[in-house]
Amino acid sequence: MPPAESQVDAAQRMYTERATNYEDSWHPDFSRRFMEVIPIQSGDRVLDLACGTGLEAVIAADHVGDEGIVIGVDITEAMLAEARKKLDRNETLARRIKLVQHSATDLSGCPHVDKGSFDVILCSSAFVLFENPEQVVAHWREYLKPGGRVAIDITHEYNLRAGLLLEKVARRMGIPFPSNRAWIKSKDSFSEILERQGFVVEKVEIVEKIVGLGSTYLDLDRADEQFDYVVNGPLTAMIVSDELREKGREYFKEEWNAAAVDGKVEVSDILYVYVARKA
Repeated sequence: MPPAESQVDAAQRMYTERATNYEDSWHPDFSRRFMEVIPIQSGDRVLDLACGTGLEAVIAADHVGDEGIVIGVDITEAMLAEARKKLDRNETLARRIKLVQHSATDLSGCPHVDKGSFDVILCSSAFVLFENPEQVVAHWREYLKPGGRVAIDITHEYNLRAGLLLEKVARRMGIPFPSNRAWIKSKDSFSEILERQGFVVEKVEIVEKIVGLGSTYLDLDRADEQFDYVVNGPLTAMIVSDELREKGREYFKEEWNAAAVDGKVEVSDILYVYVARKA
């Protein structure tokens, strides 16, 4: 079996490969929808974590104006390189946005990022990659001003269902998996984490048709096809082994059958967006 890959290493591997065509996808449209949920004011200090190619940072910069600032933090240099191109083309963005290569889950020593200094923290399309959601939320809270807000999205409990079931299989087999979604049981799952870590949840927005499909219902005989699709994807490149392909396929079929209702497995096209205030 390949050596265990850390969450940071997995993110850098996956997003280095995707950086140049990351925006040739559903992400720009979702970023606009995500940012519509969030109250950002002129003069705000915004921290955009796992900022990627800067989709949210650019929108936030328009709201904060020259009196505010947006700090974008990402671990993957290739994604930041794409974001920098936006700043190079636009003097206004260059004034209002600073980009930093750093871990989003441990902000200690991160340039331009001081505790208690931000009005808003953003995290879009990344939170389900983090190993310890409780710990991450508690850490980020330290960087907000009193009454500051976080805006974070997570996947619906039936989103990308094959990937979620493969995560369960990997955990059954004792194999580290590069995303962490098993804790998401319903819309309330993340609200409960936020509340335990000292936040007041102000809004949970259900954002549908992320890739334009809506919910689909797959037959039991699609298990092999779904297993092959997800096990050969970029997420699992470093954990694939003969054991996973053989024994994992058996376990996947068990999980697929267990997930079915009336012979169909539901796959949603939904994300939840949470806005919560530091209590």
